[in-house]
Amino acid sequence: MTFHVHSDIWRNRFPLKHAADLLSISAIAVFGDRVYGEPLDFRKRLACLRFYFTADEVTRLHACLPRAGSIWSELGMRLAIELAAGGDGEYTYENGLFWPTNGLAYRRLDWRVPMGSIERMFLRANAPALYSTLYFQSRHPYFRIRSARLKTMKTVVLTRSIFDSLESRYFKLASLKNHPNVSADDDSGFDWEGILREYIAFFNSCGDVLSWHPTIRHYKYEDLKSDPVGLHKEILDFWGFDVPIDCVAEGFRRASKFEMRKRMPADSIEPNFRAVSRNETQRNSFSLERKKWLIERLNKDLVHSLGYTYDENTNYGRAYD
Repeated sequence: MTFHVHSDIWRNRFPLKHAADLLSISAIAVFGDRVYGEPLDFRKRLACLRFYFTADEVTRLHACLPRAGSIWSELGMRLAIELAAGGDGEYTYENGLFWPTNGLAYRRLDWRVPMGSIERMFLRANAPALYSTLYFQSRHPYFRIRSARLKTMKTVVLTRSIFDSLESRYFKLASLKNHPNVSADDDSGFDWEGILREYIAFFNSCGDVLSWHPTIRHYKYEDLKSDPVGLHKEILDFWGFDVPIDCVAEGFRRASKFEMRKRMPADSIEPNFRAVSRNETQRNSFSLERKKWLIERLNKDLVHSLGYTYDENTNYGRAYD
């Protein structure tokens, strides 16, 4: 097991996590933004520092592995909350996103929040793009999230089999015009090593945090698909939302792939990754060499498997409704 694997865990804890946070907020305070390329005046620098310590008093975090069904999961919960509050529980599709009537209810937990970048990033015609922040979202390992409030947040970790997530991500990129180097017929242009390393870091970091964080829960995408109403009701209760189970059931009925596709233009390329409909040749598609390499890497570097197994007999590529 290599040094960087252990660092996925060490960097969660004192003093490495706190030192990295200090360097990050110091860089913002002294130099302004160096990540998104925007100059920050003194007022915005203070806002960034304040946000690091307060997180705008939002106490919920959704930590999601990429390609683990977060769009579906979050849409269904958002619609359920709206229905419980007397809203219409409806949504539209625009600019590659599904928009609840009153807008998205999350922000990414990073510097874009106090900088106002979120408001410029999410564009929607004739309706609000953003609602009040009900929770934050992150796709980073715990050690990369810069917030002093992390230990007090009610955190839900969402994972999926690394095999499934990698395969889904590969075919997603292969469907997009802005990734011409990735082809469904040739996987050599896909950054297998870099993305696998990203996934391993997420699993190792979150697996460690699950052992000591006071308010954290872990859910598998596979389990959520098997019991979407019951398990999402658990999450909503954990986060402190009073949502009747019939509203949860209706929210996830409306968030099904069938309902998503009804709201998407017929000529849109987006169904290839927002409401995935891969054919049989695009499932369980790893070559023997690719699968062997993945298993060897995971056996070597994955400290926390979070209940998944990876071997020659591992099934993956299941199609979900």
